Amino acid sequence: MTNIKDKIEIGIFINNKKSLLEVSLDDSDKNNPVNMVDADKDISKDIVIDFDDVKTAFCRKFNKSNEVFKSADALLYSKTKNKLIFVEFKNSKVRDVKTKLKDSLLVLSNILDVNLEFCREYLEYIVVYNYEKNKKYVEQEKNKCRREEQNKSQSLSKEYIEGFVKPLFRLAKDEIILWDLELMKDICVSEVHTYTVNEFLEYYSKNCSR
Repeated sequence: MTNIKDKIEIGIFINNKKSLLEVSLDDSDKNNPVNMVDADKDISKDIVIDFDDVKTAFCRKFNKSNEVFKSADALLYSKTKNKLIFVEFKNSKVRDVKTKLKDSLLVLSNILDVNLEFCREYLEYIVVYNYEKNKKYVEQEKNKCRREEQNKSQSLSKEYIEGFVKPLFRLAKDEIILWDLELMKDICVSEVHTYTVNEFLEYYSKNCSR
């Protein structure tokens, strides 16, 4: 089995690391900077790859501005999954998240000399968003999914629902993927997630925390 961690034990990744606290910083408002991962969280001190800085270092090799590409904020390694995980922190309105993934994959695949097939097997993408600032959109999407599920269930026979579907619905914990990012799953990366900060912290603690 491919050991993915070995892939990132090279200079451009080793030299561009920061704490999870730092890479989660939103400083778009210079008067009110916000760290989406609070300093009081134990994992805030965990060291991860700052992929914005990796992108900048990559562009510098070609004497180009880092504005050539957009990029995810961080690159994590999950020993539990043996995967690399791009993370984009969005404290305000969520935009450009598909472009950030595609550009990040271009940069990463060039550095590692891997193809899209590798990315589909060994990479995930997470967008961490501020729920309060995106509440209206998120709730609209959740309601849309509920209506779709209701329509599906209404089209099935009562016997089928009672005997098979309802038990599955009770067991399943459906994850709603926002901002149409499900389009990227299985063609760009193996999994995509859109998480609130608390959902991300739970995911991180389970899959990435040392």
